[in-house]
Amino acid sequence: MYTDVQSGRRSSCANTAPALRRCTAGVIDAIEAYGKSRRAAITVALTLVAACALNGLSFAQTAAAPMGEVTGLEEIVVTAQKRDERLQDVPLSVQAFSSAHLTNAGVTSMSDLPLVTTGLVFNQVANVGSPYLRGVGSNLFDPTSESPVAVYVDGVYIAAPESNLFSLDNIKQVEVLKGPQGTLFGRNTTGGVIQVETRDPSHQASLDLSATYANYDYVGVSGYGTAGLNDNVAVDLSASYANQRLGWGHNLFNGDPTYQQARGNYSLRNKWLVDLPTNTTLRLTADYASLTNTDAYQKPQGTTSPLDGSGYPGRYNSDADVNDRNRVDTGGVSLRADQAAGPVDIVSISAYRFTRVRYDLDEDISVVPAADVLLFPRANNMSQEIQIKSHADTAIQWIAGSYYYNAKGSYDPFLLDGAVALPFDQQHTKSISGFGQGTLKVLDATDITAGLRYTDEKQYFTFPAGGLDLAQSVDKLTYRVAVDQHFAPDIVGYVSYNTGFKSGGYNLLMPGNTFRPEELNATEIGLKTVLFDHKLRLNTAAFYYDYQNLQISTAVLGGVSVFNAARAHIPGAEGDFELAVVQGLDITGGISYLHGRYVDYPDQVSQNSNGVASPPASAVGNTTLASPTILTNLGATYQVQTGIGEFSPTISAQYNSGFYWDTANRLTQPSYTLINASVAWVPVGSRFRANLWIKNLTDATYYITRQTVAFPIGDAQQQAPPRTFGVTLGVHFE
Repeated sequence: MYTDVQSGRRSSCANTAPALRRCTAGVIDAIEAYGKSRRAAITVALTLVAACALNGLSFAQTAAAPMGEVTGLEEIVVTAQKRDERLQDVPLSVQAFSSAHLTNAGVTSMSDLPLVTTGLVFNQVANVGSPYLRGVGSNLFDPTSESPVAVYVDGVYIAAPESNLFSLDNIKQVEVLKGPQGTLFGRNTTGGVIQVETRDPSHQASLDLSATYANYDYVGVSGYGTAGLNDNVAVDLSASYANQRLGWGHNLFNGDPTYQQARGNYSLRNKWLVDLPTNTTLRLTADYASLTNTDAYQKPQGTTSPLDGSGYPGRYNSDADVNDRNRVDTGGVSLRADQAAGPVDIVSISAYRFTRVRYDLDEDISVVPAADVLLFPRANNMSQEIQIKSHADTAIQWIAGSYYYNAKGSYDPFLLDGAVALPFDQQHTKSISGFGQGTLKVLDATDITAGLRYTDEKQYFTFPAGGLDLAQSVDKLTYRVAVDQHFAPDIVGYVSYNTGFKSGGYNLLMPGNTFRPEELNATEIGLKTVLFDHKLRLNTAAFYYDYQNLQISTAVLGGVSVFNAARAHIPGAEGDFELAVVQGLDITGGISYLHGRYVDYPDQVSQNSNGVASPPASAVGNTTLASPTILTNLGATYQVQTGIGEFSPTISAQYNSGFYWDTANRLTQPSYTLINASVAWVPVGSRFRANLWIKNLTDATYYITRQTVAFPIGDAQQQAPPRTFGVTLGVHFE
């Protein structure tokens, strides 16, 4: 039963039972079908999405009278093509999430994004984020190992992989672009792009404060303030602090806590918004963050250390003579200038970023001091982008520009068991590119988009202690062609062909180990729809990836070797939806299917659980890394007004069918389901907000990394977060 708060009438919800039974039966059928046939599972799952959507609409019609009229879904605007456009008009696969959507779903950091993003897996090695989108990503962890899924914040490229694990505080929107973005985005975007847009300062003074307390004695506070200094200048400041006193586990050797996610972490961001009388808008931003955790490597279940015979120490525990500790200090400054210049708009984005890391790691995962390492990765880069673009109402919408990137990354130094094993080495990258893209309306309802980018890149490696000075270069033309057809104002189909490449480089931990670029060519067909009077947004896509010269890492004595070893094909399909069921009730979800396989990999080298290498063998037919066959997500938020205020219960769930961590398909990530839930309350007429939340409701076990280190170390793993819960209190002043 529910109560209409306006009329006080009580109405029966019995008419929802058939719909719920059908959806529940569909879930059971999908699970059973997966065990029998993957094709059958996909068919059932897609049918399930459609059936639940239609059943939800049927219920909405029945319940609309007592609950109030459904106003429909809000329009989503994205900048996937470097200009403001409706999400439904962009001829590529994009998902966009507002700050409110992410908060309701329990998405508070970059690593949480798979909970709402179809086809995304976010792994982690120490403090290095490793996103895989549609099976495309990288597990390389040098400070120069740029990810194939590029991360941008306010248009600025976040290059160092140690810098892409950050909290999503005080943001406006997150966009996830899927597939190679080798035209308008120029840095290693074979897999896709994650764009984070932060809030702009406001002339209306306001202040937001929040405090969180959670289990494991976690405390977090954050604040955001903004104000106008005069008619032309506004400024804001955001700050956060977090500390987790208790660990998820402990070190059996010395009793110290392990898996503390925040050890006095803090971050600051300051942005200035300046409007000049010359039709110029400036955004000057500075940010800094210091992040420390004690995530610990451990022996996996069923394995033992060749060094001391120790085995799996228990969930979240370690058994080592050195406590793992990872600290990242990162920040930068940027200036964005938007200039209206008659028939065109000009954008300039200038940026400098730095990253400083300290890793204290017990690489031997034992109480024997055999491989206790201390690493000091360093990275800094500067970039300059210029865009010149037409107005949105021109016959041909076009954009042209250039991008310059200059970066250095090094280990300074690398210590093994207290002795200097690698005093200093460095990779220096210089890249310049020019790009252009245009969209032409060839018929009233048909558009053609074409774009290209030319990149000239040079890389230099120096290792003074070893007398090594190396250089390599690449010049590459990448392009995109798309045709989109508007079958109706809110029904758009498209076909596209996109190319992209990820730069080569040097393996800093193995001086002299050089690898070349990898390339990806993608064909995609998609359909974007808004149906039933803007109550259902349903977007689907099917794609085929030809992935060449994959950069593969393998454990060798003394470290990890990287080489171009393979070619893979990754066909797949996915769909995501948002449904306004009744007033205040929104349901979102998505499903993806992948079939990534190596098609040319003749000399794959694998290791057993002790790190002993096998003779080279063909890996043709093996599944590509981090490529779950099925990924699904589902969420619901309901806002209801009561006599004591507004309540917003939310539930979000993600199912991952499992994947492989290594090319030999020996190290597995078993299937798992994550469920987050929360209830927010805003009292009547109050500026306060309270939110009770829980993450990983069922306490599912899964991993952020699994890997093999060469003999005598063997397999190692780090576990993902357990069940956490807490309360967040917030207040808003203006």
